[in-house]
Amino acid sequence: MIDTLNQLEVYTILHCASCNVGFGITASFEAARRSDCESFYCPAGHKQWFPGKTDEKRIEELKAQLATKDDLLRSTQRANHKFWRLQRAAEGRTKALKRRIAAGVCPCCQRSFENLARHMKTKHPAFTG
Repeated sequence: MIDTLNQLEVYTILHCASCNVGFGITASFEAARRSDCESFYCPAGHKQWFPGKTDEKRIEELKAQLATKDDLLRSTQRANHKFWRLQRAAEGRTKALKRRIAAGVCPCCQRSFENLARHMKTKHPAFTG
């Protein structure tokens, strides 16, 4: 009794870089060689490989990543500096307002009063400053 196996397998046709002979490789073999960049041979014995990224290409990519990160760092530093300036300005305005209130100047109508607390309760009850 003879058993037969019918199986369909897809091959990619390559041509040798040295002798130009055509030969087929499976999709899984091609994927493995493209990912690991290991060498393989044509039927005539010539060494073949799929080139990966060169060191120069990797260096270019790393330089581009570094430049992007530098740009991000600079923009973040500018934003932090702007925030710091705005925060300092707000603190200055708050301090000045507290000094004016302590001197008896109403923060709402800018008039001076000896008893500012009583004035605020009666004339500006909605002010919660």
